[in-house]
Amino acid sequence: MPTETVTTFECTNVPPHRFAITGRVRNANGILVTVQRVDAPYPRREIFVTNREMKMGYDHVLKACFVCVDMGIKEKAIALPKEEIEAGLAPA
Repeated sequence: MPTETVTTFECTNVPPHRFAITGRVRNANGILVTVQRVDAPYPRREIFVTNREMKMGYDHVLKACFVCVDMGIKEKAIALPKEEIEAGLAPA
């Protein structure tokens, strides 16, 4: 029986907040990614990654950490690997 491993991502805060991608939907302008915090109970959030961000020459897409923003502390970043964003989606 295959086991699915969940890749987690961290923001740059100390201590970091940890997240996992729980859903992806492609549309004409980009990919809507659903992100769930895994180290503490927190509502899921949807983050939009544009096609332009996906075409940039970097391996990761940087997005603001919504937990840091909600807490009112200095905004930190979550680095989402492009392979994980596109995992399981049909090619554009």
